[in-house]
Amino acid sequence: MEESPQSRMTLRQVVSGQWQIPLFLLSVAAFAALLLQLRPRTEKLTFEQHFQELGKLAEEKRFREFYLNAETLRQQAAQDDQLAQIHLLTAQTRIEELKQRNEWAIRPRQVSDGANYEAIIHDYLEALRRNHPDPQSVESVGIYQDLALAYWCLNQTDKAITTLDKAITISDRFAPHLHRLEIEMYLTGRPENYLSRSMEHLEKILQESGSGADDRVWAFVRKAQVLIAQDREDEALKLLSSADTVVLESSYAQEVEFLRGRALFHEGQIDEADLILRNLLGKIADRGDIYAQIALELGKINYQQYRDHDAKEFYELVTQTQMGKDWYVAGKVGLAECAALQQRYSEALEHYQGAVDLLQQHPHNRAIDFKQIQQSLIGWSQKLSLLKQYDLALPFLEIEQKIASADDVNAAYRFAQMHARIAASLFEEVNAARQSAQSLTPGANEKPWLEQQSELIKNHFEQAGQQYLRVARLATGDDELYGQSLWQGATCYDKAGNSEKAIETWERFVNEREGEERWPRALFNLAQAYQACGKFAEGINVYETLRREHPKSLAAFDGAVPMARCYLAKDPPERERAEGILSDLLKDPTLTPQAPYFRDTLFELGEIYYNSAKYPEAINILTEAIDRYSDDPQLGKSMFLVGDSYRKSGLVLDASLAELAQDPTAIINRQKTADQRRRYLESARNYFDRVIDFYNKIPEERRSRIDQLYLRHCWLYRADCLFDMGQYHEAAELYELATLRYQLTPTALAAFVQIVNCHIKMGNLTEARSSNQRAIWQLRKMPDEAFADGSSRFSRQQWQEWFEWTEKSNLW
Repeated sequence: MEESPQSRMTLRQVVSGQWQIPLFLLSVAAFAALLLQLRPRTEKLTFEQHFQELGKLAEEKRFREFYLNAETLRQQAAQDDQLAQIHLLTAQTRIEELKQRNEWAIRPRQVSDGANYEAIIHDYLEALRRNHPDPQSVESVGIYQDLALAYWCLNQTDKAITTLDKAITISDRFAPHLHRLEIEMYLTGRPENYLSRSMEHLEKILQESGSGADDRVWAFVRKAQVLIAQDREDEALKLLSSADTVVLESSYAQEVEFLRGRALFHEGQIDEADLILRNLLGKIADRGDIYAQIALELGKINYQQYRDHDAKEFYELVTQTQMGKDWYVAGKVGLAECAALQQRYSEALEHYQGAVDLLQQHPHNRAIDFKQIQQSLIGWSQKLSLLKQYDLALPFLEIEQKIASADDVNAAYRFAQMHARIAASLFEEVNAARQSAQSLTPGANEKPWLEQQSELIKNHFEQAGQQYLRVARLATGDDELYGQSLWQGATCYDKAGNSEKAIETWERFVNEREGEERWPRALFNLAQAYQACGKFAEGINVYETLRREHPKSLAAFDGAVPMARCYLAKDPPERERAEGILSDLLKDPTLTPQAPYFRDTLFELGEIYYNSAKYPEAINILTEAIDRYSDDPQLGKSMFLVGDSYRKSGLVLDASLAELAQDPTAIINRQKTADQRRRYLESARNYFDRVIDFYNKIPEERRSRIDQLYLRHCWLYRADCLFDMGQYHEAAELYELATLRYQLTPTALAAFVQIVNCHIKMGNLTEARSSNQRAIWQLRKMPDEAFADGSSRFSRQQWQEWFEWTEKSNLW
């Protein structure tokens, strides 16, 4: 019988079959228990636990993680006390980070980003605000010390010292290190009364029993330093002579000897000081602070004695060994002064600028401050100004402007004055150049040079005006300086040609300074400014105020002619008032021919008569002016007006002669009139000759456009006078001279027209035709530019049509 399959199963198989499901369930339960064991904790950490972890990050100097976690914890903090703890720890950690980077000390090797110091101040103040710790407790001493250093690194000297005073006040015992720190802040930051306040702290260190031996020696040496700075050299020398073995055997021994040399130098014992310091410099192997101070002092001694080459060597010792230190900046200033003494001004300015740049980056400097550099710059600008080398002096003041305080009125006034001096100097130079070369032909580069100088003059006067107004803003407590600055500012704007600013400033002066001695002149200047920009009505109003309020002032006399010109610029009948004003002025018994107002009035009134066709009056008054003032620079114009007044007076008689010719009984009157006409024209021709002689003495390049116009008219008008008198041969000769002088110009064409007329009058038809053809030939040769200068009323086409018509007119 076969065995059943069941009988052949092993024990393992039997058991597995029976326990398969229970074992599976058991393994699932075990796995679940294991998962429960491995799951993350869900319980929440307390603030104290988070804060402990934050503290560990700080101890391990894991600063980036610290700040991230600190900010997260700050946002989660529920109580003020918790916030205070975070702020306090954050400030302390940031300080540790800055210490590690050498950015936390009274004289750090480098200065951190200001945001770090501001963050320290913010965190500490937030902690103190929440009484963690109590701001008045001893525990806060260290915080106030740190706050003082943070303010110091932000260059907020006053806040730093005030905060350090707080630390000293709440300290429960005498703390020499705090006093030493404050003294260093005083001597480096140099706030107001810093020497006397430093001395108070030094005396405390010397007298208090809590001071250590090193503190006392340090205070002894600093006291001598302060006494010298207070110009108490005798006391400093006595103090240094009393130094005991503790001082002389300390690390400050060399500084004691250095201070002795400095005191002797300041006392005037220069040779002895020089000897002591030179010997001391030779003994020092360390190129540290004392070495630098000795070299600087020797540089000052030699510079003061005008031994600039020796001084330069000592200053170079400083700059070569003290790169990055306070003394380096002082060495740069010393080199600047030596270079200036040797007249190497560009090099001097480069050194000054380098020193200023460094000091602006790190204002707390034991060796030098901005005031000392400013005084040095002022000194050199003044020396150069005395030599009238204003262009060299200005750059020194430009550097001063960068370091002077915003409310330094004296610096602003110096700057304004220097710009004004340069402008005035350039103006005199240009005038001198023009006058010295009146009779010489100017060079090709003279005109561009004059234009360049004129632009420079304008720019400097503009700058001076701006700076004087800045002085006026700053001089609110000095009424005299305020008024002077307004006056100077307006004057400079006038000279710069800035009429808008000049008007604005003169109006301020007139409105604010009425009653002053200069008030009438200010009115005159305001009216002139209005007139310069074409505001004639406003100018007239101010002139009228001047004449009404101060009729006998010099300003009122000065204003008569300009006011008349303002009326002339307006429409009739306003223009007629100009004649009345000047006529009244000439009748003033207080005005003599020697007065400049009399001269100006004669010439101006004569021109008014000429423009009004009052030729006899114009001739009388202008002839008087020409005879009295033969040196007047505008004499050519006045002689032309007289000549043309005679010419037009003669031509006016043509109508009378025509009428008299119709009356057979008026032979005598007709002859008298003809004789008068001839005399007028002869006088005109003589004056035109005088005008030509006058202008021929002036180089062509120096004649103005109006001068050229008068001269061109004279060449034609004198020939016209002969033509009108029937002297055709002489007239033709003068017209020929005009064609030669003004070849290929419309003036020559006009002369050719009259030459043709002269030959026709004389019956010389062949010459008339020849002259007409010459005119056509010249017309063809003339460039288009010759018709573009406005000297001719005819175009090329019109001239061509004229001469072609005469050619075909059968006149010859």
